[in-house]
Amino acid sequence: VVVVVVVVFYHKFVKLIYISKKKVIKTLSTGKMRKKWMATAVRLLLFALLFAQHCPTATSWATDEANGSAAASLSAAEHESVVDNFFAAYFEQPCCVRPRHVRHHKNHVRELSCGRMYYRTFHLDENRDTLYVGAMDHVYRLNLSNISHSSCKDSINLEPSNIMSCTSKGKSENFDCRNHIRVIQSIGDGSRIYICGTNAHNPKDYVIYSNLTHLPRHEYVPGVGLGTAKCPYDPLDNSTAIWSEKGNPGQLPALYSGTNAEFTKADTVIFRTDLYNLTTGRKEFAFKRTLKYDSNWLDKPDFVGSYDIGQYVFFFFRETAVEYINCGKSIFSRVARVCKKDTGGKSILSHNWATYLKARLNCSIPGEYPFYFNEIQSIYKVPDDDTLFYGVFTTSTTGLMGSAICTFRLEDIDHAFAGRFKEQASSTSAWLPVLSTKVPEPRPGQCVNDTETLPDSVLNFIRSHPLMDEAVAHKDNEPVFYMRDLFFTRLVVDVLDYVVFGNHLHYTVYYAATNEGRVYKVVQWYNDEGVPGSALLDIFDIMPGLPITAMEISRKHKALYVASDESVRQIYLSMCTHRYDSCLRCVHDPYCGWDKQTKTCKPYQPGLLQDVTNSSRSVCESSVVNKRLTVTFGQSVHLSCFVKMPQVLKVYPVTWYHHSKEKGRYMVSFSRVEKYIATVEGGMVIVGASEEDGGRYDCQLAGALLCTFNLTVDAHRCSPPARSADYHRVYSDWCHEFQKYKSAMKSWEKKQAVSIA
Repeated sequence: VVVVVVVVFYHKFVKLIYISKKKVIKTLSTGKMRKKWMATAVRLLLFALLFAQHCPTATSWATDEANGSAAASLSAAEHESVVDNFFAAYFEQPCCVRPRHVRHHKNHVRELSCGRMYYRTFHLDENRDTLYVGAMDHVYRLNLSNISHSSCKDSINLEPSNIMSCTSKGKSENFDCRNHIRVIQSIGDGSRIYICGTNAHNPKDYVIYSNLTHLPRHEYVPGVGLGTAKCPYDPLDNSTAIWSEKGNPGQLPALYSGTNAEFTKADTVIFRTDLYNLTTGRKEFAFKRTLKYDSNWLDKPDFVGSYDIGQYVFFFFRETAVEYINCGKSIFSRVARVCKKDTGGKSILSHNWATYLKARLNCSIPGEYPFYFNEIQSIYKVPDDDTLFYGVFTTSTTGLMGSAICTFRLEDIDHAFAGRFKEQASSTSAWLPVLSTKVPEPRPGQCVNDTETLPDSVLNFIRSHPLMDEAVAHKDNEPVFYMRDLFFTRLVVDVLDYVVFGNHLHYTVYYAATNEGRVYKVVQWYNDEGVPGSALLDIFDIMPGLPITAMEISRKHKALYVASDESVRQIYLSMCTHRYDSCLRCVHDPYCGWDKQTKTCKPYQPGLLQDVTNSSRSVCESSVVNKRLTVTFGQSVHLSCFVKMPQVLKVYPVTWYHHSKEKGRYMVSFSRVEKYIATVEGGMVIVGASEEDGGRYDCQLAGALLCTFNLTVDAHRCSPPARSADYHRVYSDWCHEFQKYKSAMKSWEKKQAVSIA
């Protein structure tokens, strides 16, 4: 109260002088007005000082733990940046004692930036502890264990070759007409890498050593130089590529790609390069591609990923849905596949795929009228596991925004490709499944030893029927996670397997990046009955305000790597000690466990508390810190477990319980607005504390005990000063305090003036 009176009075006084300086000075220069202002100021100040001086100590609090943490006060600016995992109690104080709380350690983030270089392509080589980063005119080689130990000089410069031709077509010199690296793939044992860049809207590819040096002339790789159909013309276009060493015709290595093959973007293509004998340099097999300008095969696709699995290469993309065109324009997500041994037909489809098929991917919230997330943005497959694909999907950007994570099994994809085909009899008719009697033999889309021997009936059928009727269902028939007002751009996944006391624990952890620089950490599990469950664990603001353009994960180094156009950053997966200092959040993270002895969060090992599935709500009760508060009669007190509640916890209900001597245990009702006020951070304000408000207060989050306060109300009332000496002493002390506030106000105004300027 005192602080408010003094500061408000002084603020108003300074504001008057600041707004109308000459007028106020002139007014104050008169004797009457000057005396009136000074008398009012002295009365207000003296009243406040006397009131404050003779009230008993307002508040004292301490932890029941013997090793309670030391408190540190923060400035207003620091308050906004404090990590939100700590206990704090805020309450009104009649004296100018600032709130105290324990400051949380910040996460340690490794970073490398060589300027605004548009870092948009990652290639992970864990055997060499290297992360290759494709950027504008450069490929960088980063140290996986700590990217901060990398150097911008550890790179190769790949300048565009014909900038003038590019700018003459209306493209910008500083962005469009640069060489943006969009494909990086390891060749063979990884000693060489394949690279393809936009090269000023004239794609060009290269093969270099893994240490980013050029090959000597005698090691020239045939077929390398012209990058058309291997990577895009436009650096803003989505594309994908995968290098395949085995299973191709003649067992020759090949690049499979999905991209635009023309400057005008009219020709989108799924492509395989010419196959050369690397010893003789002779071309053994010609390239293969999708049918040109045929919307039944591809219709303005955006490619997000490709994988070499067994005898097939799979492509994931979104495109305009040709089967929906009679009902309006819509985008559907697709998975397509081609046989690696495909050499095309003999006379029909001689330069095209003879085994190309595609099917819709269904990522939706189930119901009588499912809610679809139609647009795939990213796809991920865990290395050495070819059975599952993980994707992030969004709604259309022109409607209600939302994102979801869905999982697809390879067997469900194969099942869709083994099902019925879809066709449109005429341009005005609906798309319907093809009768099985109309499907020729051998079944179109299956791998055969030589596709050139396929009969014309099979080739003609696949030419006009590449689309399957049945959509690929997502695993468990529901998304792993979904949220509105969110746009996921990238996804990586980690799988954790533990054996604890004979029990096998299996968790899947998803890291989904957004267009606002955040990464959402989601965990999924299955209970004993096989029913899936998931929870949002954390949100990392890694690239504040910047879209995340690339993301990778290293299981060897237990680290996550993310990129924006400005920089590349690295964070560690097991952020326990430096991320969580409350048991409740620690035990839900599969990487972490709570140590009851030291009351700290540590990387998980047997013996630590862990409850990822939230099956035991009382697991943390013995670790809850009990705070003791003493407040003055009539004072309002703010109880809160967090200064700022973590966003991931705001979806759960918060309940407060009061244990009093008179009423026992009861739930606090916030309908009594004259007594209790709920705060946006899950806290509670008790207005005008009296003796009956004393006792213990428990805060529960979704039924789990979060924090506890023991409140003591001091019934001692304020008494006026008895002697004139008391007045003089109080007046002297607060003159000094007032001068401090005056100096602080001037300092603040100077900072405000600088920020406005």
